[in-house]
Amino acid sequence: MSVSVIYCEGNSGSYDIRLLRQILPKCEIKPLGGKSFMEKIIPDRLFRPNLAGIVDRDFDNYDITPQNSPLPYTYQGVQIGWKWERKEIENYLIDPEVVKRTVRNKISSMNSYQEALEQAAQEIAVYTAARAALTSCGFQNCWGERITGVYGSTYSFPRSSTENAIRENIRSIVDQKRGDRIVSAENVLNQFEELLPLFKPGGDKFENYLTFFAGKDLLWKMQHKLEEFGFEPTVKGVNSPIPIFLDKIMARIEREEEVYKWLPEWQALRNIIINTTF
Repeated sequence: MSVSVIYCEGNSGSYDIRLLRQILPKCEIKPLGGKSFMEKIIPDRLFRPNLAGIVDRDFDNYDITPQNSPLPYTYQGVQIGWKWERKEIENYLIDPEVVKRTVRNKISSMNSYQEALEQAAQEIAVYTAARAALTSCGFQNCWGERITGVYGSTYSFPRSSTENAIRENIRSIVDQKRGDRIVSAENVLNQFEELLPLFKPGGDKFENYLTFFAGKDLLWKMQHKLEEFGFEPTVKGVNSPIPIFLDKIMARIEREEEVYKWLPEWQALRNIIINTTF
């Protein structure tokens, strides 16, 4: 029997669960917060053998070539589910194909949207390389101004993303957090320098920014463009166009049929769930 129960991140109203319910309408989707639930899947399979989990890939150290397919997730040598191939759920919602199918009537030109997306990727390229380097060395991977009311949880983004400012922040994070670890700030900075060409325009990671860059960061840099496209915040207490934009996309997705056909990875996930048993 194929997988029938999916544990996922988020809460009952999060984009993760709402999207999964559209892609996998025959599965019971249970949001359990952060990633810690994944280790509970093995014992819970004693009661529901056809149980699996799906989580964001985040900035893990996968050296992958995008295949438009979710990645196997193992725990203690046992496959317990999958990771989305892209960094986080927002990376799918901002995909031009999804935008075209949901809010095209609000955007004057899809070319303009694509240009705004690519400009945002250029602006966060160096910061993204730093986040990847910090993650690979086991340190917190973000810093900056704490922002609330835009995403479901508190979000941070640096005021300055020049290369010099980013190097200084890498050094500061490592010096503050390393404790008795043998890794030094120079080690992490060297990792950053190795990764940087991959994340800059022309690099492999940049060319696949919808996979490797953070969707939330891309959206943050697109705020002014989103307002120009007509996604002005009009709800009391909402001060950013980002939740307006995402909510309209998600609401349209929930009204559509066969959403899984929109993106190759959604189709691949659906096929995997149907054809996998544990």
